[in-house]
Amino acid sequence: MPIKSILCAYGGVAFEQNALDTTLSLAGFFQAEARFLHISVPLNVYPELYGITLYGQAVSGDVGVLDSIAEANEEQRKIAQTAVISAARAHGVAFSRKDCLGTTTGTAMAVFCPVTARLKDCLPQAGRLADLIVIPRERANAVTDLEAVLCGLFDTGRPVLVVPFTDTASAVPTAKSPFVTGKAAIAWDGSLPAARALYNALPFLRRAKQIEVICVRHAHADAEADYHGDLSHWLDLHELPAHIHRIDREATTVGAAILDRAETFEAEWLVMGAYGHSHVGEMILGGATNYVLKHSRMPLLLSH
Repeated sequence: MPIKSILCAYGGVAFEQNALDTTLSLAGFFQAEARFLHISVPLNVYPELYGITLYGQAVSGDVGVLDSIAEANEEQRKIAQTAVISAARAHGVAFSRKDCLGTTTGTAMAVFCPVTARLKDCLPQAGRLADLIVIPRERANAVTDLEAVLCGLFDTGRPVLVVPFTDTASAVPTAKSPFVTGKAAIAWDGSLPAARALYNALPFLRRAKQIEVICVRHAHADAEADYHGDLSHWLDLHELPAHIHRIDREATTVGAAILDRAETFEAEWLVMGAYGHSHVGEMILGGATNYVLKHSRMPLLLSH
């Protein structure tokens, strides 16, 4: 699958810098279009969000407060657009306004796309016409960016690259992101999400320096040999030499075991199927996906 359209949810705040640089690095590497979706919440949503009601109906709220919110939204939009233009220039990627797009292909391009809408109303529509969705991740248990991750996974049908905040990023952007050329780990349990994640990762895995597959052992050990043999054969067919490491399936520790092994391997990014079971159940009870999202310090390429 060629990577020609990348969508990054970008608000223009400091913790998103790593996602901004990663998106532009990928655009340059694949000669793709990188669209930066800047979302401003509609003003009529604020009374609803903050519980301003009258006789059970949301009211408009204080006009002065809403005017201040509108001004802050516009200021943040300008900050975000300026940051995209500056970063694109540093990465050697051309910048174009959304209303000035032509039909040029085969050239890396950055496009700033401001919208006024709820995330759940605009991210799915934009994401379904992207080859890859990039979501910045601020910290563990951050509700807002987790909403974007879940929206991308469940409402678009596209792979989602979750890029965590890092304070060790180089001040000078590199032409090739470690996400493309570094060591990759793959979490594999034979599930449908894992199969989708593995397939969606092919454009990146073909350029990885080294690959390790972290196989979660099934309860039915009698099928273990053929199960892993088939996986090795499939990887060989795609000319992806990989080392396979096995871990036992234990519901309370599998997420920690995956991350521990990936870090031991010194992986720079991790491929993983997300929420193989009910995502609501995993969010409430905990699960491998939930654990990895909360604790990973490396980019995660996820598919559901």
